[in-house]
Amino acid sequence: MEYNSPAAIYSGLIAGAIMLIPIYLGRMMMPEQMKMDLLKMLGTMMMPVGGMTYGIGLMIHAVMSIVFASAHAAFYLWLDIDSSYGIGIVFGLVHFIGTGMFFGMLSSSLHRGIRDGAVEAPGFFALKLGGATAMGALVVHIIFGLVVGGLYESFS
Repeated sequence: MEYNSPAAIYSGLIAGAIMLIPIYLGRMMMPEQMKMDLLKMLGTMMMPVGGMTYGIGLMIHAVMSIVFASAHAAFYLWLDIDSSYGIGIVFGLVHFIGTGMFFGMLSSSLHRGIRDGAVEAPGFFALKLGGATAMGALVVHIIFGLVVGGLYESFS
C-alpha cells in the first residue's frame, strides 16, 4: 500500500464531520451530561467568544481531522497493514488516548478560552466534565477511526 494524500484528506474531513454529529446531538439531548462544546473550545483557543468562534473552531477541527487521518494512513504504511474498520477502531482508541492526555494539559496558561472563563478545562480524558462527556469523547474517537479506516481504502 502507498500513502495517498487525497484519500487521507477526504476520509479525515468526512470522519471529522461525522464525529460532530453525536457530539452536538448529545449536547442537545443531554446538556447537563454532555458538557464539552468542542467547536467553542477550539475556537476560543484563538479568540474571545464572538461571531467567529464556531467558524474558527470548525476550521481548526477540519485541519486536525486531516492531520489525524494522515497520521492513521502513515501508520498503515509504516506497519504495512491495509486500512479496515477493525484497524480504524484500534487507531481510534489510540487517538483517544493521545487526545485525552492532551485534554489534561489544557490550562489557563495554554488556552485563552479557559483563562477567560469561556470554557471549562476538560481535564485528562475529559473526566473533569463528567463521565458522560468522557465516554462521549471515547465514542467519537472510535467513530473517527472507524470511518477513516473504512474510507481510506475506498478512496485509495
